[in-house]
Amino acid sequence: MRSPGRPTALSALVLLATLALLPACDAAERVRARFVTTDTMAAIVTGSGLMLGLQAPGQMRQGEEGILRLSLANQSDTVVTRIRLELIVPGWVEPMPPRQGDREVSMTALDNLATRFAYRMDETPLQPGETQSVEQRIRVPASGPLTDGSEPWSRVVRARLLDADGQLLAEVESQIALEGVHPVDTSTVSATGAGRDQIGPLRLGMNRAALQQAASGARDTTWSNAGASQQGMVTPVSGGRTLIALSGDTVSRLEVRGAAPQTREQVGVGSRMDELVGAYGQPCAFNAEGAVLVRFAQAPGVTFALDTAVPSDAAQARAALARIPATSRVTRWWLSRDATGCP
Repeated sequence: MRSPGRPTALSALVLLATLALLPACDAAERVRARFVTTDTMAAIVTGSGLMLGLQAPGQMRQGEEGILRLSLANQSDTVVTRIRLELIVPGWVEPMPPRQGDREVSMTALDNLATRFAYRMDETPLQPGETQSVEQRIRVPASGPLTDGSEPWSRVVRARLLDADGQLLAEVESQIALEGVHPVDTSTVSATGAGRDQIGPLRLGMNRAALQQAASGARDTTWSNAGASQQGMVTPVSGGRTLIALSGDTVSRLEVRGAAPQTREQVGVGSRMDELVGAYGQPCAFNAEGAVLVRFAQAPGVTFALDTAVPSDAAQARAALARIPATSRVTRWWLSRDATGCP
């Protein structure tokens, strides 16, 4: 049952018919003014006969899946080619792996923590009178949406139509309707707060199919860890590269060995020990993987490796761990779900 005041299917059709008669700017403003009150929104590309639509799922709860549906209708008498659809969603939204037969998609993490999906629409030309649609499955995190306080909390999703040169032709927006879901600001959580499991679009626990959708540039690679050879994948993320360790078909570790990306506190490879303490408080230090490692109660799931030399003598090693120089620097850091406290 629809809530009072929610448009009916007939009123949605009237809205679309009205938009078709409005100039492009007026149509866009009308769409933006009413996107919070309807499940389906559309915009007209003036003079082209194209109509871009975006349908958001109904009420979603924590841990539930839903579908964002984009549609493009050709109401002209001309075949349409060389166009691209984009979908932009908040960064807390979890993308679900593609199903067999789904349209090819690439995914990019944006500077504002949002995620952009891009769909090529030129494989099958859009015939006169034809409508093509794209479905993107999403999920609300079981722990609730996580934010880091750097950007305003948002439920807005946007669909964009672009030409072959990347010129924006139309844009329409809607909102993800949530029921009983509230964001968790991880920049203010306590030492026992939520763990960290994501770098850009990469997330611990995602399977290989979801990984390949989230990072289309990921490739197989081999690296050395404490003298042992490891196999996994590597992909560009946020201006740097991230190593991806797999346990079977599941991402078990995300490791950074370059200056980027960094943690949400803007520390990473090259940061000094005193900067880590300033960001997270007192560390828990131990020797493993051929290096001095530190973890922090206020950053559960994160491990930093330092360039500090560790004496081979056990007694001297314990003393060295208790007095890590403030000038020691991070050589690599990673996320893993077993990174909680000292062993």
